[in-house]
Amino acid sequence: MKLKTKMWLVSQGVLILTACIIQLTFYHEIQYGPFRGMPKRPYWEIIKGVEPVVPKGILGLKPELYDARLPMTDGEAKRRNLVAYRLAARQEDGLRVAFVGGFVVNGLYFVLFHVLFSYFTNAYRAAAKNRAS
Repeated sequence: MKLKTKMWLVSQGVLILTACIIQLTFYHEIQYGPFRGMPKRPYWEIIKGVEPVVPKGILGLKPELYDARLPMTDGEAKRRNLVAYRLAARQEDGLRVAFVGGFVVNGLYFVLFHVLFSYFTNAYRAAAKNRAS
């Protein structure tokens, strides 16, 4: 196996491990769902952006009273007792953004790794050639 391949696999493994740790940490911090009285949703439901199911106990209420994803000020959230659920909704959005960001960083790293590897290889060859002369 070439040195370039080994370096790529090791660095890629570290990058993927870091992304997984970030995802697990973010998911672990979520305590509720985005609706009043809703427990934490499964990881893949959050990542896929599946619309949450309204709990049966709040079906008759107006969405402003139970949906923490709706735009509202901090005072309104406090009055409606939705502060924790509002935080959970923001954390779910952050988890999705971090998941997509992992792929973006991975793509950027792929390009930068190959560009920098070829640059340093050529610089090393040029320096070795100048030493030999």
